[in-house]
Amino acid sequence: MRFLGSLLILISSLFSADAYLSKANVVMGERVVLVLSAEGRDIKFPELTNIEGFTITSTGMKEFRNSINGKTTRHLEKHYAFTPLKSIYIPPFEIEIDGKKEFTKALHIKVTKADMTNSPFALEMKIKKSEVMQFEAIPVEFIFKRDKNYEVRDLRFAPPKFENFWVKEGKKSKPELVNGFVVHKMNFFIFPQRGGDFEINPARVDVGVMSKSRDIFSSLTNQLNWKTVFSNTKSLHVKKLEGTNLYGDFYISLHVDKKNIDQNKGVNATLKITGSGNFDDIEAYKFDINGTNIYSDKPSIKSKATVENMAGEFVQKFSISSNQDFTIPPLSITFYDSKTKKVATKKTEPISVHVNSIAQEAPVQVSSTKKDVLVETKSSDVPLIYAFVAGVFATLFVVFLFKKREYKLPKFRNDREHLKSLLKQRGESEEVDKQIEELENKLYKKSL
Repeated sequence: MRFLGSLLILISSLFSADAYLSKANVVMGERVVLVLSAEGRDIKFPELTNIEGFTITSTGMKEFRNSINGKTTRHLEKHYAFTPLKSIYIPPFEIEIDGKKEFTKALHIKVTKADMTNSPFALEMKIKKSEVMQFEAIPVEFIFKRDKNYEVRDLRFAPPKFENFWVKEGKKSKPELVNGFVVHKMNFFIFPQRGGDFEINPARVDVGVMSKSRDIFSSLTNQLNWKTVFSNTKSLHVKKLEGTNLYGDFYISLHVDKKNIDQNKGVNATLKITGSGNFDDIEAYKFDINGTNIYSDKPSIKSKATVENMAGEFVQKFSISSNQDFTIPPLSITFYDSKTKKVATKKTEPISVHVNSIAQEAPVQVSSTKKDVLVETKSSDVPLIYAFVAGVFATLFVVFLFKKREYKLPKFRNDREHLKSLLKQRGESEEVDKQIEELENKLYKKSL
């Protein structure tokens, strides 16, 4: 009976699936290997890309064959390496063995934080506030400490994947020596793009440390060993911003190069927004003024990281021309004021521009005077010939006058000077009007 029981156990094991871990208790940053094993002729393991949300970094396969009394058994193991950042339960996995589905047992991994007081390496993430506003510039600081007595040859910093956040690099600083540790600081600004509750995952630093080891000949050699250090996590509650997508402290101004121009001359206007906040979310301005032609340039946006926020500058230029007086209307910016904690709107002052009238030359007109002609029946044809010749000369003279009035295009240093000169002659010649239209299309993109 004992033999029969052993035989049943052996037979059942041939078609069973198993799972185990290289380590069940690890410190955050240590790698764990999950091993799935099975015995049979045709074995299909699951295709895994992650284990409970933690990416599988490498896989491997091992095969063992046993032959007993001429019968060969096949034992396969598939290894999945990953780095858990918190304690997790691993559910059973399905393995297909010779067409039959088998399931592994469930597993548990306990992850503890490293003792920073005794560790030669430490990484910390700092965010001053846990409740923020949508589109707010939030400073995030990563502080990495390493024992100065360790020969560190390489450092590779990997920030968290800031999903639902727009990220900009902050102010840079040089490493400092503090209490026997070399301290590195990495600064960023994150801008939440939607409201809700978020958890910022840990950052990572891979440390390449040089150490001594002995080879097969017992000689000391240098070897680069890698250690991974993880930061803490942070939770953020983001309050949705209503009525605007701008957060900060903004100032808006509009200036023109002149307020008195001649007809068909242009006035250059410059819109400038300064202050601090999410400048990259400011959209290009468009506006209309009756009786004017408005051309705008693409905005120029610059930003610079300070200790607490992102300072910036938004500049957009316009060119406006008209045949009559006009007023540039107020341009505004609406934002959530970081100081008053309220939605605010700031506007520019309206700017009036006077257009001087230019006296137009009277066009040349050819008029004919009707005269009574007495024709005698027996008169000579000579007077008619003289009249015909005189008419031809008069016609040629008028054509010559009109040709003299056609505009001849001089040479200019650039197309902008060329256009300014031609605007004075608008409407006097089809050729000039055509040249103006071609140059305007070439130089500007007309605002809608």
